[in-house]
Amino acid sequence: MYKHTNVWTKIEKQALWKRCRSFLRVLVPQLISLALLLVLWYAISYTVTTDVVPTPTMTLSAFRDALNDGYIWSDLAITLLRMLGAFLLAMLIGVGVGTALGLVRWFRNIFGLWVTIAASIPALLYVVSIYLWLGLNDKAAIISGALVVAPSLIFNIWQGMKSLDPDLSEMARAFGVPRRTIIRCVLLPQTLPFLFSTARVGLTLTWKIIIFVELLGRSSGVGYRIQYWYQLFDMQRVLASALLFVFVMLIIELIVLRNLEKYLFQWRKEEAQ
Repeated sequence: MYKHTNVWTKIEKQALWKRCRSFLRVLVPQLISLALLLVLWYAISYTVTTDVVPTPTMTLSAFRDALNDGYIWSDLAITLLRMLGAFLLAMLIGVGVGTALGLVRWFRNIFGLWVTIAASIPALLYVVSIYLWLGLNDKAAIISGALVVAPSLIFNIWQGMKSLDPDLSEMARAFGVPRRTIIRCVLLPQTLPFLFSTARVGLTLTWKIIIFVELLGRSSGVGYRIQYWYQLFDMQRVLASALLFVFVMLIIELIVLRNLEKYLFQWRKEEAQ
């Protein structure tokens, strides 16, 4: 009994040590990367002067002042809601139009050129036109942001649809596999990777565009706050206004999206094994 206990204790210690090593292999490079980023930030600040690019210490001090003022949380919430609305609308357009372009020949022949033209139109023209049409309101901000992002998503979905293997679907139908099963077991595993990558690209583009849209025509949000402090030549508050939003987006990318990716595509590891 005592020997069995020692064996299990030894196995548990080995498993714990293995998990710790795996964790350190991921954590240490990230810490080194963060340290190098801070060094680079300081170097740029002292090269171009801290009036242009404040140091991390100065930015954190301004960030604490912004937290005490209380506006930073409301700005963050407003911008995230606008970003979510624009992202969902852009994904809806991207998936719908991109799928049609990939599967329907006559639709592709007629409207394929439209997507190319839409992608070449400057973002500023979309934003200004929608603001003039709908007014300076949240609906205009969301729609203009979605229209700027949508062409890139359409192209991604379109290219992804070209990678589908029609022989797999034909084979499944030949063996009498139900349509629902074909969609779940044949089409979905093929489409999910590029749908996920398209959503990731769309989210990244959308939050950048929404900041630009707010800067041009809204009186609230992170973009508006950046423009407000820039007009006062207060670069510490400019960086501080963006700091929390960037941190939230990093959390979404590094924690939410990466874990979701592992969950959705765990079948790849199972197939590899």
